[in-house]
Amino acid sequence: MFFRKITSRSNGKEYTYLKLIENYREGDKVKQRVIANLGSMDKLTPDKVNGLIAGLSKICGVDHQSGHLETKKILRYGEVLAIHKIYELLGVERIIEETVAPGKDYETMNISLLVELMAINQIIKPQHKQAISDWYKCLYLPSLSGKELSAHHFYRALDVVADYKEELERNIFNKLTSLMHINTDLAFCRLATGMIEPAPREELNLTSYGRYILGEPEEYKKVDFGLLVSRDGMPLGHRVLHESSEDWEFRSIMDYLKKSFGIDKCTFMGERSVINNPNLEILIAHNYDYIIGSKLISKPDREMFKLEWQANRHEFQEISEDLWFKEIKNGDTRYLLCSNPMGSEQMRALLGERLHDIENELQVIKKTVQDGRTSKGKPVFNKNLLVFKDNYCRKYFEWHYDESTMEFSYRRRDDLLDQDGVLAGSFLLETNNNFLRGEEIIKAYTGLALLSDSFREIKNFEPWENLLHAELKVSANIFICVLAAIIEKTMEILMRQAGLTLDMRQALLLLEDIKIVISQLDDQELKSVTNISQYQEDIFNAIGLFKEQRTIV
Repeated sequence: MFFRKITSRSNGKEYTYLKLIENYREGDKVKQRVIANLGSMDKLTPDKVNGLIAGLSKICGVDHQSGHLETKKILRYGEVLAIHKIYELLGVERIIEETVAPGKDYETMNISLLVELMAINQIIKPQHKQAISDWYKCLYLPSLSGKELSAHHFYRALDVVADYKEELERNIFNKLTSLMHINTDLAFCRLATGMIEPAPREELNLTSYGRYILGEPEEYKKVDFGLLVSRDGMPLGHRVLHESSEDWEFRSIMDYLKKSFGIDKCTFMGERSVINNPNLEILIAHNYDYIIGSKLISKPDREMFKLEWQANRHEFQEISEDLWFKEIKNGDTRYLLCSNPMGSEQMRALLGERLHDIENELQVIKKTVQDGRTSKGKPVFNKNLLVFKDNYCRKYFEWHYDESTMEFSYRRRDDLLDQDGVLAGSFLLETNNNFLRGEEIIKAYTGLALLSDSFREIKNFEPWENLLHAELKVSANIFICVLAAIIEKTMEILMRQAGLTLDMRQALLLLEDIKIVISQLDDQELKSVTNISQYQEDIFNAIGLFKEQRTIV
């Protein structure tokens, strides 16, 4: 159990309440429920808090020391400890020390600690935008004791990463292969696009790690890159690409995979949307192995999928409860029609509710017009009503008002609703790969699509001096994202090996409840850890964090 502050707004005012929350498991899902509401924070004076502590201590038979006990800080501990354990397991600190040549001010800076803090930030993804030079102070790491880190330290750490990016990726991979088996028969290169936070003109109003705001912020800048992943889904590294790449860039990726990871086969993966993607056209023209995904946007694709699903549903193969596929070959090209029946049903249900509400409004309009006409008064009809501007109304309803007869009528387009329901969550894959099974292609595509989503917003730290400097800086920031993904994947593998069915997000949700409470009792500083549940113990044990390794100094 743990306390949580809940903030709400009413009539322009902000109110904060304190609630006692408990985690519980329902099947494979971790959920939360409110055990008690302790009221407004404004009314919880120090005397009342101390009274609650004294009363709880008495009921539970816990010795409550006299004296003035004051809570100074509550720091994040559970998820930080777990991430730090994987960081140690990967030997990143030693790798950085052995890779980075001494010089300049590197000896006076703990580059590994700075890189670790940025990776923790990337994994935790704090909701509030805050400079990392401020944000790190909410974490408990023994190595942070006595440290005062500024924005400059993080800038310099990124400079180091930019200089040694390829060596760091290669050495981390070598360490990984000593810990577990990684399938190097093939690599996937996901062609991804990230948006870089606006760079500042002056060092004012630093936010995030780090966005600056000076008047009107500049626009986000786009960066294209290739995200490199092993056949079994372990992130390996990345290469920054030009917006319109040339053949030599893809050849350089193949060379980098061979040189750094011993992988001589690569399947490139990307998205085809309404806007033409020149990188995909180069891949196809030069006969690289590719997997191209697309939404069913064009009418021929939609009609083909609808026909196949309705007439030949028995030919679709089940990958999971919410994913089915059918393969169609056309010469050397394979097409995989992918369907999500559960997504279809969910969309039908949500649309059904929304359309029901719209139809009720249309019925009221129809009755209002009818009453006005029968009473020989002027009919009450207004074509500018909000319901007629609603996107769902415009798409799924046809309506007509006849001024001569003063009649209003409408029709619901159930045929279109059925078609959209069938297509909900569906997509089409096109590939020239001739040795991967359809199921593996789809799992690789969906897994990498999910991974690349975490790279959509790339955090920026400082202004760029020139285009070359910009590319180096972007590469350093993407390296932090890749390192974070490696840590997450490694932790998931260890949990799975221990028989836990949690993914990384679920594990973090459980572990974030574990805090370090730093209190002051007269002239003595006290540190205590909040209660650790059995679920949390299971996660710690799975990654090798046993009780004797969790001593608080």
